[in-house]
Amino acid sequence: MNSSSPRPISVIRLDGGRLCIDFVNSIHDRHAAVAEDYLATPERYLEWAQRVGAVSFGEGIQLPRSDLDRACLMTDIRALRDAVYRLLVAWLEGETLPAGPLRIANNWLRKAWLDQALANNGQLMLGSVQGDATLPLKRVALDLVDTLAEARAAGFKLKLCANQSSCGWIFADTSKNGRRRWCAMETCGTASKMATLRRRSSAARPAT
Repeated sequence: MNSSSPRPISVIRLDGGRLCIDFVNSIHDRHAAVAEDYLATPERYLEWAQRVGAVSFGEGIQLPRSDLDRACLMTDIRALRDAVYRLLVAWLEGETLPAGPLRIANNWLRKAWLDQALANNGQLMLGSVQGDATLPLKRVALDLVDTLAEARAAGFKLKLCANQSSCGWIFADTSKNGRRRWCAMETCGTASKMATLRRRSSAARPAT
């Protein structure tokens, strides 16, 4: 993946509609020859987590300092992201959820449940262990459960962007008619329509 000149986290699109979907969409142009990983470093991962609300600025997240611990965190991030992506794709395609990704997601769910406690407002909350850099991953795992439950209850439709030549993003279609095709009209929708116009123009052009 290309990370030589990454775009700022503050400008990346969040078109998934759910935390766990925006997490898997943190790979730009997943199916392109050269994809861009928005979460290429622990620092970008933390900045992303703060932007999407997976962690608050006051929760005291501390990124690992040693090269080994940083590499382990990145391995965890990529493994969970791939697992959640494969689980969501299997769900929206009506397939049995694959065993390997399920094991990874369930492992993070168990970690998240261990950190849950009843708060003074009567709600079950995921408490933050001081300095826990994996807190956003636990919240992603919990959101995956909620996302699949809501999709099962027909609260929305999970879809793949129609631009499968390069995009590969997933989104929750909450539109009234349920006919949303692209992750965003401003990006893939416009590109798809322009490509269609070019094909039609080329087909209508007389042969020389």
